[in-house]
Amino acid sequence: MEFEFSLVVDGISVDDELALNSLYEKYDAILLSHQGRTVLVVSYEGPNSIVAAHELLNALKRDLPQISVLRLDADLVGVSDIATRAGRTRQNVDQWIRGTRHGNSVAPFPAAEGIVGRSLVWRWSEVNEWLEGQGLGDGVKRPNRDESFMIDLVISQTLQTLRGGGLAIEVVAKQDDRFSDRMVAMNLLGEAIQDAQFLESLQTLPRKNSHRLKVVCSVLLDPLSEVVEQLGEGELSGALAAISTEGALHLTPIAVTRLPGTVSVREMGLGKDATVGDLILLQVNGRLDQGTPLSLEFA
Repeated sequence: MEFEFSLVVDGISVDDELALNSLYEKYDAILLSHQGRTVLVVSYEGPNSIVAAHELLNALKRDLPQISVLRLDADLVGVSDIATRAGRTRQNVDQWIRGTRHGNSVAPFPAAEGIVGRSLVWRWSEVNEWLEGQGLGDGVKRPNRDESFMIDLVISQTLQTLRGGGLAIEVVAKQDDRFSDRMVAMNLLGEAIQDAQFLESLQTLPRKNSHRLKVVCSVLLDPLSEVVEQLGEGELSGALAAISTEGALHLTPIAVTRLPGTVSVREMGLGKDATVGDLILLQVNGRLDQGTPLSLEFA
């Protein structure tokens, strides 16, 4: 699936013809500059927007190291902007906002993001998703609000790593009918990893890239075997994030194979059919400390 990202960047200008040509040839990207802010509009493929954004950041760092990605651009729009992009009148948009005209959609118009000057503004990604139900969207997939939060977190962590001051977090989550539940774990994870001491506790196991920690966000019904698959080929270890039935975040260091310092889940009585919920139940019952690194090798 392809997603479009609007990235606020530094280290490049619209006058840099060589870099612009490279962006166009390799990424079919557009670079815009307005009031001292430079925005790179680029599309990239991935199973979900978070993974696609992570892969895009790595690709940009490799191909154009002079570019520094600072954050996502929220692409805020007012009534006039929405009318122009949807090909409708301001009156139509006002009716959508007030709820007096829903067209083909039963969903309410998205809530405003805030106020600029005296006017309400909305996230274009949310408005466009609503417009898709009217047959008026532009057909482009963009990160939603929760996904944008996690992508900004990935960008922040990547910047810290490049400056030599932090660990880059790569968040992965299976995108199915329970993806929204996994987003709950992602949001709590975003708060937790602001604590440097908390992060240090997750760095005990060797990884393919010592400066990057892959965190798999799961729900209780997910098989533990799928967690291993999501860590990816060649990865040695990472972390598992999930929410207990009590609403608490459980973040557990995990290894693909039996590494020194790990406890095998088989020793804890968990077999190939064990779920994330089975693991968390052991932690909740006190049979297993949440910070204990686990080997998820079942063979």
